[in-house]
Amino acid sequence: MKKQALFVGIVILAILCLGIVFAQDEAGLLEEAKVLLAEGKLEEAQRKLEAVRLSLWNKLPMRVEKATFVEEKTQSFGTFRKRASSVFAKGETIFVYGEPKNYVILREDDLYHIFFVMDFRLYDSKGNQLASQDEFGSFRFITQSPVFEAFLDVSFNSAGLEAGDYILEVVVRDKLSEKSANLRLPFKIR
Repeated sequence: MKKQALFVGIVILAILCLGIVFAQDEAGLLEEAKVLLAEGKLEEAQRKLEAVRLSLWNKLPMRVEKATFVEEKTQSFGTFRKRASSVFAKGETIFVYGEPKNYVILREDDLYHIFFVMDFRLYDSKGNQLASQDEFGSFRFITQSPVFEAFLDVSFNSAGLEAGDYILEVVVRDKLSEKSANLRLPFKIR
């Protein structure tokens, strides 16, 4: 029992030290960027700051920003037209936009990997789950540079829904980590 406690203590200490080292690495990179800025080496400073951004991005909890119903299929990041109402006619296509943040961007040699999937759940006004589908959307990117501007552009057909109040939940799960985030949007079918 003492050996287990000692082992657990060592593991916890190692994790704490590792966290301090990462924080020092980021602080060190920031200091290096500050020196480079003072020397007028803007491009080198920018590279240091981009390394800090990537490190923090990967550490922060995942979230989805700007989740909203939109008028139509979105073509690119940030170019959505927000829908004025969350009331839909029966059979109308429901378009949703969102911006996932802090998904893992995994660097492997000179490539960056991003891989997340989406699940959806549909609830009635009392919280009863009416429908669901895991991994109805899958997004995998392998790029030459880190990509911080991903967007969700999903659509749902409301044909099978009766008039009433509903909640649409979309869960975004990072396949390169244990991170996930969800968005919940209440809406009405008239």
